[in-house]
Amino acid sequence: MELKNKILCVIGLGKTGVAAANFLSRQGARVTVTDSKPRAQLLEPLQQLRADVKTRCENPEPSSDAELIVLSPGVDIHSSFLENAKRAGTEIISEIELANRFNTVPIIAVSGTNGKSTCTSLVAEMLRGGGKTAQAGGNLGVPFISLLDQGNADYRVLELSSFQMEATSGLHPIISVILNISPDHMDRHKNFKTYVGLKEKIFSRQTQNDFLILNHDDPNTRDLGKNCAAARVLFSTQAELDEGIFLRGSKIIARLKNDEREMMSLQSLSKGMRWQTENILPAIAVALLLDVSRAAILQALENFAVLEHRLEWVRTIDGIDFVNDSKATNIGSVQKSLNTFDRPIILIAGGKDKETDFSPLTSLMKKKVKHLVLIGETRDKFKRILNGSFGYEESDSMEEAVHLAKAKAEDGDVVLLAPACASFDMFKDYKDRGNCFKTIVKELEGR
Repeated sequence: MELKNKILCVIGLGKTGVAAANFLSRQGARVTVTDSKPRAQLLEPLQQLRADVKTRCENPEPSSDAELIVLSPGVDIHSSFLENAKRAGTEIISEIELANRFNTVPIIAVSGTNGKSTCTSLVAEMLRGGGKTAQAGGNLGVPFISLLDQGNADYRVLELSSFQMEATSGLHPIISVILNISPDHMDRHKNFKTYVGLKEKIFSRQTQNDFLILNHDDPNTRDLGKNCAAARVLFSTQAELDEGIFLRGSKIIARLKNDEREMMSLQSLSKGMRWQTENILPAIAVALLLDVSRAAILQALENFAVLEHRLEWVRTIDGIDFVNDSKATNIGSVQKSLNTFDRPIILIAGGKDKETDFSPLTSLMKKKVKHLVLIGETRDKFKRILNGSFGYEESDSMEEAVHLAKAKAEDGDVVLLAPACASFDMFKDYKDRGNCFKTIVKELEGR
């Protein structure tokens, strides 16, 4: 792309918007960043912008002379303030699409409703352990556009959300991974079909030289990509596969390229890592397809620290495991969390509603949950699906919720924070919610 002296607009002054604006400025473009928030709430990101980047607050609409518009992930491509630009035929792209047009490094793309960050991080660690230069970013925390400033690499591993794929069209990963798909962000995407379609975009440009890794156990992913030219590779924790990565008892088996080998036993993993099996299998598949040795893969798994707020073991008190899964903000992630444990669960759930139907949780909660502690604005919505199947209590604070959960727990139980909702009704974000939970748990006294 030739950007010198072009009039460009970046919408959204978060981390991604700042990185995109500064990149475009360095390319010689005339950049304006807009945001709906007042200037007083944006002082920190405003200070991070290059001096020649113009800004406009409290009005996200791009100027009529903009030749290209770059959206931050939090900006819905269907926003009404973009209508004039669409009618004028102005090109609107995501930050992912922008970075892709300048990227020359092979891409590994990881998507799905749940587990993306863990799998992305694991893939990068395994590649590095195998002597390859790998940069990880995207939805993981480092914008794709910022990776371009980190110098050359053998691979760039990107976590990609549905938000980031809305205005992305040219991405061509050599390996794409879809971990699972369950309803999420329906307040933005409106229907499940649209949401699935955004996930499918990560393999839409793949060729016969590429690989598409899919979850055999998820009916929403198992049959994807059958018309895609890329070679399909499946992974499963429930079935033995003719080709792919799967469990045989407690052993991880790799059956790829007409070769079968035992990779490891789940018992060799830490407690927290054993809960991440569904994310470990596809990461192993990526590493093997890129010729990383078994020894390097095992070393990466041994050294890997479970990411915060994702099935994170916090503490064991009186035989009760306290687990922080604050990142479980949708029903699919809660289903995964509940299925991780074969012990009675005291579940802390609730938060800000994302217009999610909780009814698919009904039967699983009846089977897995011993007691429920409800927090946040969705308490009444949760109560409507319980039908008196088990006991519940309500709480106005995380501190009270943790103490109520501990009072109901017995030796061998799990107290699990898996809210199934966003956090913004009570907390700054899911990290704030998880950190609050952990702080309270660490201050608990044993019996």
